[in-house]
Parts: sequence; C-alpha cells; structure tokens
Amino acid sequence: MKFKLIVLTILLFPLNLSATEVTKSNWFNGMSTALPTAFCNSSQYFRQCFSVSAQECEETAASATRICLNKNDKDIPHVLVQPKDSTHWGTIIGACAGEAYEIALINKRINSVKCNDISNWQ
Repeated sequence: MKFKLIVLTILLFPLNLSATEVTKSNWFNGMSTALPTAFCNSSQYFRQCFSVSAQECEETAASATRICLNKNDKDIPHVLVQPKDSTHWGTIIGACAGEAYEIALINKRINSVKCNDISNWQ
C-alpha cells in the first residue's frame, strides 16, 4: 500500500533541523497527521473500498498509524536523513498501518472487482 508514500514523505521532510534532517519526534508528529489524512482521501482505496465515514476512516487510520509508529519506535533513528530515511520508514509504517486498517475494518470492506484488484492496494 505504497500509494504515493514517497510524495507524503517529501511533504514531511522540511519539518526542522536542516534541509536534509528531521528529528524522530517531528517525523512521528508529521506521520501521525499526514498518513491518516492521505489514507482517508476520498480517492483512496481506504475510503472507496470500505463502508466507513470520513471520521471513522481517520480514527481507524490514526490508531493504526500510532500503533505502527510505536511498534517500530526502537528501530527508527533519532534523526532521519531526508529523503532516504523518510521514504524507507514511511513505506514500512504505511504498509503496517494499511494492514492494521484492513484488519480492523475487514467486516466493512466492499467486495467488488475494483476493491479485490490487488494493484489498487499498492
């Protein structure tokens, strides 16, 4: 579920320190906001393939993101070098959050040709 995570991480990288570095704390804060917003955009799989409101989507995605950030906290460096580290860790956190979202809302998933096509998940 990489859907535009590179764009997302590039948007997050000018958070502080210098043009090439960001603290883990700032990166976590950015991901906690930006990832659920990106997941729950009305054009994304997570909104189109689940019978959920925007609020339910964002709450579930925020929870999934928080869990995945905490799960990977000890492995993420204290300072992330941009864009390499944000792309790497953004992909890991995004995939983890996407899987957690899917599991949490599996009973609300829409069974359709579009939603069952794996190429739409990435």
